[in-house]
Amino acid sequence: MNPKRQPGTSEAVYHRLKEQILHLELPPGSAISEIDTATRYEVSRTPIRDAFKTLSAEGLLEIRPHIGTFVSLIDLDMISDILYMREVLEQAVLRDLAQNHDKSQEFRIRLILQRQRELIESGLTLEELSRAFIVSDNEFHNMLYEMAGKTNVMLFFRTISSQYERFRTFLNLRGRDNLMCLYNEHLAIWDAISCQTYDALSNLISHHIYDGFNSSTDIVYSHPEYFKPVSQRAEF
Repeated sequence: MNPKRQPGTSEAVYHRLKEQILHLELPPGSAISEIDTATRYEVSRTPIRDAFKTLSAEGLLEIRPHIGTFVSLIDLDMISDILYMREVLEQAVLRDLAQNHDKSQEFRIRLILQRQRELIESGLTLEELSRAFIVSDNEFHNMLYEMAGKTNVMLFFRTISSQYERFRTFLNLRGRDNLMCLYNEHLAIWDAISCQTYDALSNLISHHIYDGFNSSTDIVYSHPEYFKPVSQRAEF
């Protein structure tokens, strides 16, 4: 994609920069300047400055006065808190959905799951597949919340989960087997919802949310420069 063809608005610049940060095209800790970014997008520094402020408020950029602006390091403590909130939310939302869903909803979910399987079996590079699968993963969970009538809950959650989005890119880069595991977990979660097997659903949700985080030691150790120091709270 040629960024110079992007509309010269702060919103367009914000969305493109956020995409690059979440997909690790702009790695954690890397410097980013208003002047270089303005030149790249062929816009004035005003929309760049506005986009930087918004990304800073979301915790994705760190603006250090008189020093520079840097892509923030990934905060594992924050991710641990986000996962805690997500588990609490999904335990409640998906239990509600299990009590009240219909065949038309099942068709929509099965279609998303079919596309996930096709993605994994496609000829995409691992990097391309990682990014595409995150989009489909989000579509799957967004659809579950929508069908449960809790779209606003998911929208709220997305506003605070940018740190986790970056971390998921790391996890997905571990290989197609990892993505196939996520796909199979999605299948099992929907089967538990469809069959109203609540105990199984509860266990599946917990494992789906925490297993990747708890097994991520190798990812953190392979790129320690991308992460804030881990406190004792963020256990693996």
